[in-house]
Amino acid sequence: MHHTTKKIPAEVYAFEKAYLRPVHKKIETLSKSSITRTVRKDNTIWYEGNRYTVPLGTYNGTDKQVAVRVTRENKLLIYDDETGELLAEHALCLHKKGELIRNNNHGRDRAKGIKEYIDHVAGQFTNVEQAHFYLEEIRKRKPRYIRDQLQAIMKGVTESNTESSDQALAYCMKHSLYRATDFVDALRYFMDKQAQQQTGPEPVPSSLRLLTRVDTAKLKAKPQIRDFETYQRILGG
Repeated sequence: MHHTTKKIPAEVYAFEKAYLRPVHKKIETLSKSSITRTVRKDNTIWYEGNRYTVPLGTYNGTDKQVAVRVTRENKLLIYDDETGELLAEHALCLHKKGELIRNNNHGRDRAKGIKEYIDHVAGQFTNVEQAHFYLEEIRKRKPRYIRDQLQAIMKGVTESNTESSDQALAYCMKHSLYRATDFVDALRYFMDKQAQQQTGPEPVPSSLRLLTRVDTAKLKAKPQIRDFETYQRILGG
């Protein structure tokens, strides 16, 4: 029995086949390397009895279709059926049914507030305009991960000083390094360099003497060294 119609498909076909007419034209279909699923209102899709999340905003009020593909490593890949963009990647749930396989990042609206976030991070640099250009370039290259990129840069800037941050920004722009990891690496380099410059000369050995005298005879004393056979005899009883 069909779950929705509550009818047996074989019986329905036996009734309807009397009304079918032959097709005189050849039907051509475009074969796809993957199958599709409809995005539900809660931004999930059904696959093999389980629900898998997609990023918030994927559902657009229409019968949005996404393509799915399973890899040899049992990874479920979900693509935008129109653009081919990878939307989500999940470990395939093989032994349970009715489960919700969730990626916590999918619950965040990544499009909302990004401009304000960029403005806030750029404001931490001396040259705000240059910083804004740098962050916008990162956004163009990594639109799906821009919030994570901004968080990493903001964390690095917060834990450093303005001079090192400005130097790291100038270095990354000069060498076209538009990734948060590159910026953080450059930032650490300039922070270490600055710390070395601020380190003074090596301390002069102190001329202070101890208040209590040390017996030189004790310094010359050496512990007794026994033969291995002694310990072997003790352990042997």
